[in-house]
Amino acid sequence: MRTGDQMEVEARNKRVARTFEQFIASPGYRNSRDIWRGEAVEWYAPRQTRVEILLDQQRGRLYIKDQIAMDFPACTGRSGEYETPTGKFRITEKKLEHRSSLYGSYVNAAGDVVKGGVHSSEKAPEGSRFEGTKMPYWMRFNGAIGMHTGAVFREGSSHGCVRIPPEACSIIFAKTTVGTPVIVK
Repeated sequence: MRTGDQMEVEARNKRVARTFEQFIASPGYRNSRDIWRGEAVEWYAPRQTRVEILLDQQRGRLYIKDQIAMDFPACTGRSGEYETPTGKFRITEKKLEHRSSLYGSYVNAAGDVVKGGVHSSEKAPEGSRFEGTKMPYWMRFNGAIGMHTGAVFREGSSHGCVRIPPEACSIIFAKTTVGTPVIVK
């Protein structure tokens, strides 16, 4: 007997296009949470790798040796004050485990959240301390802006960073190095 997880994987495999062109032409591509992987994803060539973030589609692409290795959903900065900056950048820092120094929660001595969703400059409730939001697979590319694992909504809703699902972000982290180009357009 198949489990629910097995049936979900089988259903997803039926939906997944075989070629990249079929994948991006599929209905709902823009809103899809599906990840496409090409044969280039198996290659390791960090000096010939780049990441492109497509703001209008809330998607990203990993290129290795100028071939699309992976297409993935992304969640970028929300319109207005927190927009993800466009341009050509390079990864300047990579950390497997990173915490935000700006956004997080106030927690008590036991580690329980007293007040969540706060900026570090907000006044702390008595007896609490600031704990930054976890940002695993951190890849800084523009000042305080980086790519990392996080909640991926199909519209811009971050504070400027590019949030990527863990199964895609771990691959990007493994295939890039400090100096890898990141193009946001």
